[in-house]
Amino acid sequence: MNTEHKDIDKFIPFGEALRGFANQKFISAYELQSILKERGIFVLNTDKDYIVPFMQTLLLSPAEFDRIREAFSRKEDNEKKISRDIPFPVDAILYQPDMMAVNVNDYLQKYLPTCELVHPVIFVQDKGNPNHIIASFKLIRHDMNKSWYEQTNEFSGSVEIINDKGKGTIRVTHTSSETKDFAEHIVKTQIKQYKKKGIQQENIQPQKILFSTFTNTTRFTFFFRLTTKIEDTNVFTFDDIKDISIKPQDECALPEEILWMENIQRIIISGKSLSEKSFMKEERFYKNLELWSIEATFKYDYNGKKGDVCICFGFPDYNSKGGSAEFEINIKSLTPSSSLNPKEKRNLKSKLLIIMDKQKSLVYSKFLEYINKKATK
Repeated sequence: MNTEHKDIDKFIPFGEALRGFANQKFISAYELQSILKERGIFVLNTDKDYIVPFMQTLLLSPAEFDRIREAFSRKEDNEKKISRDIPFPVDAILYQPDMMAVNVNDYLQKYLPTCELVHPVIFVQDKGNPNHIIASFKLIRHDMNKSWYEQTNEFSGSVEIINDKGKGTIRVTHTSSETKDFAEHIVKTQIKQYKKKGIQQENIQPQKILFSTFTNTTRFTFFFRLTTKIEDTNVFTFDDIKDISIKPQDECALPEEILWMENIQRIIISGKSLSEKSFMKEERFYKNLELWSIEATFKYDYNGKKGDVCICFGFPDYNSKGGSAEFEINIKSLTPSSSLNPKEKRNLKSKLLIIMDKQKSLVYSKFLEYINKKATK
């Protein structure tokens, strides 16, 4: 999340300083245009590329700049969730008062020297459940090489560990690369502690959902079970696939119908009804294609709240990590049918993301059962 400059109450930017600030993508053209209109300046072209040069010639009043600041501070980073299965002994108790504080000082000094931890990392019981613990954290990054309005950024995240009668889950929530890596360190440290105390077996590791876990064909099936063929949920109703990231498998002879993909390293396709495209609809193409990301829209109905949500499923690090890229989900946009304040909207997004993450775990468990049955035949 954006954090305002420590001296922002002491000055009003103008010229180039204002141009960079106003050009940020989460400050809309409408907000800037409304200020110009109140000044008696009317522009025919409403693009920001046209409006911002007008803005930077003005000396804004404190009230006018406060309106732009509000848009800056409203910007929230999207939460992303990664979850992993891990078995625990049925009688294991995760909440152990003497080992709930996680030592992260050495990690911060070595890997995140420009970051400051707001408060110690300590696991607490979720709603009094000793087998559902959660550690929330917040990092503040200072970067003096950035523009004045980007020098301080705040990122939050959390790690949950759950033991449901032996069926364990580790759920990581992050908003940046820093919080993702930091959460990974917390997970490794805590699991190591459990092994040291005999709560967890030494040879057990969290089970990641990796790109290489699937064949090209089963990866399509996995994505479809979370989107076009979603089931076992009363919350989400599939609407459409609006964006896919796909490419032909290297050194693979393509069927004539998809020869147009040959020699293309990465294809990002946006539009409507992408699930009806032949290469998405017909299974005979799947073995030749590597699909690593899908954005899908759903109707949601949760605790009386209804609306539309766009969820991104995929392996975001595929281009850099290949087969070792890990699956994650995040909500790209949320459009409630009734008005919600920012806090209500943020909480709803988090709840919907948890529900979809649980759905993902269910689909993956069924996939593993299918693979195991197939292997024993």
